[in-house]
Amino acid sequence: MNQKNFNINKPSEWMNCLSTVLNKVETKIEGNISSFDESYLYCLNLFEKVKASGNRVWWVGNGGSAAMCSHLSQDLMNKLKIKSLFLNDPALITCMANDFGYENVYSKPLNLMAEPNDILIAISSSGNSQNILSCVQLAKSKDMKVISLSGFSNENKLWNTYSDISFYLNSQLYGIVEVGHEALIHAIIETIFINQKL
Repeated sequence: MNQKNFNINKPSEWMNCLSTVLNKVETKIEGNISSFDESYLYCLNLFEKVKASGNRVWWVGNGGSAAMCSHLSQDLMNKLKIKSLFLNDPALITCMANDFGYENVYSKPLNLMAEPNDILIAISSSGNSQNILSCVQLAKSKDMKVISLSGFSNENKLWNTYSDISFYLNSQLYGIVEVGHEALIHAIIETIFINQKL
């Protein structure tokens, strides 16, 4: 869905746009097109396994996506009792960026701390953030599971990089993509929580 002008007197147009984009979310499981409900069930399975094994879920994102990672990481821990971490300590981030470049700000500490069968949740509105893509490549090399969320163009690198589960929102608007990503993850976490699946 291309960026459009909204009537200044009708913010409901923005809400309608968000609803349309969410209802048309595109998903893949292991590179194959799937429905959102199928992807939800796959997430449920991954979360059950990571909880049972005592492994961790790691989150990476920039800007608004970073705020989302911080929020949803604690939701995953609080509601589903899964070990969940976002590497957002300012001293750590500035050290890694200064010493290794911003493209390695998450991948350097992740390489030291993440283990096989951990899960990486990688969020990038554009799908082209190099520091997020670096983490996905690292996760694959460490035999981690990857859940990715992207937007803007379906030609973006994150959507077209192999993940165990991929979500794509077809919008050029940061607000729509960011709120949409958060809504998708809330839908997954709260559906599991309400049904007490874990």
